[in-house]
Amino acid sequence: MLMPTPVILIIKEARQAADFASVLEKTGSKVHAVTSFEEANELLSFLHPDIIILPAQLDGKANGDGRLYCQQIRATLTPPKPVLVLLHPSTDVTERINAFRYGADDVLGDPIDKNELAIRVLAHLRRRQEEFSNPLTQFPGPNSIRRMLDQCLVSDKPWAALSIDLNKIRVYNETYGDLAGDQLIKALAAILNDLADETEFVGHIEADDFLMVTRPELAEKKAEEICRQFDLVSSRFYPKGDIERGYLISTGRGGIRRRVPLISIAIGIVNSQERKFQSYVDVLTHARDYRYAAKHRQCSYWVSDKNIDQELDARAHTRSISQVQTNLNRAPSDMRVTEMSSTRILVVEPDGAMACLLQETLALEGYSVEVTNSAIDAFESAKSEPRPHLILLESNMNGPKMDGWELCRELKSDKELAKIWVVMATSHPDQALALEAGADLYLPKPFDMPALLNEVSLLLRSR
Repeated sequence: MLMPTPVILIIKEARQAADFASVLEKTGSKVHAVTSFEEANELLSFLHPDIIILPAQLDGKANGDGRLYCQQIRATLTPPKPVLVLLHPSTDVTERINAFRYGADDVLGDPIDKNELAIRVLAHLRRRQEEFSNPLTQFPGPNSIRRMLDQCLVSDKPWAALSIDLNKIRVYNETYGDLAGDQLIKALAAILNDLADETEFVGHIEADDFLMVTRPELAEKKAEEICRQFDLVSSRFYPKGDIERGYLISTGRGGIRRRVPLISIAIGIVNSQERKFQSYVDVLTHARDYRYAAKHRQCSYWVSDKNIDQELDARAHTRSISQVQTNLNRAPSDMRVTEMSSTRILVVEPDGAMACLLQETLALEGYSVEVTNSAIDAFESAKSEPRPHLILLESNMNGPKMDGWELCRELKSDKELAKIWVVMATSHPDQALALEAGADLYLPKPFDMPALLNEVSLLLRSR
């Protein structure tokens, strides 16, 4: 797997700097050499070296104290700070200790054998790589990702970046525990590691957030294979019952339950041939935007520069059809009402006092509310135009032909009526039964009215 190229800054007299550079470049590092601390400061305004090699005293320089420069670096540079290797001519232990007190990370003899210097530099780079790795997966962490993207931005070779994460990982952790979630993240890391060759980079930003850098012509194939392989292994991380049911049950405050799809992958792809990026933050931002677009699918999916317009057009088309239908269903006198007052809620509640309370409360929020105590009447109302956007349903109704459970199943088995949100606000204690019947949300009675209003608002806005 590819790693970002280490950057080394040497501050030394010209001849010695050239000798050191020729050896250190053989370690695979990018080496910059300057002859003064002033030149070094100019470079440090845009360069982020992994290691700075400097002398204890620059010959012929009035401000050439390397120890003071170490102190300056420690005080002014923001993390991640470079490793400071000070070359000291003295063999006196006290002087060398003082160099450490000024901020040096390592103090070596001066002159020093070039091969010894190279070995010590490699040791520091190895330690730095371990320090910058994500502790869960041992993949390069945020600092290495930034370095990799910065190097891509100045490269003349085309590249693509894949922003990868897991959908619904929070609910998975709440259901099975953080340790189980970590195992799922490690499984994704193993897939990425297996798919990445020696020319590709994979980093782990945090939690379930990964980044892959590859060639543009391979990006979409890689994304497709990541989705395929993850879907093959993800079922191993669920109990058999949850796999058969096909969803998890998320538990919120006040006993609120909702169905949550099983874990899937979302990937956003950007590439340097389609867009000019200004910084590594620009790359991450656009890739994540595309990843969020992929999350609108209920399955593992990827979105790239090439299909983002198609995705947005499809979503805009769906919204426009819905809006046109709403306008056609309005009478001319209703065209001036607000969007909220055109949102229709059907309350199916056998308790007259509760039905009245719900109707008045929802109406005060600006919704158009209809009330019935019959499942049959509710089903007919749902089929008639204009249809309700949401049904607030009590399951325990003693109807002659249909109760609340059957009403919910009938609604969700119909392709068109299934688009109506169904909230089961019921005194029945079995939330799993309500969700299996097709309810989008389960609220146990007695419920908190502000919580109900909040959940209703969230559902209606999500569509």
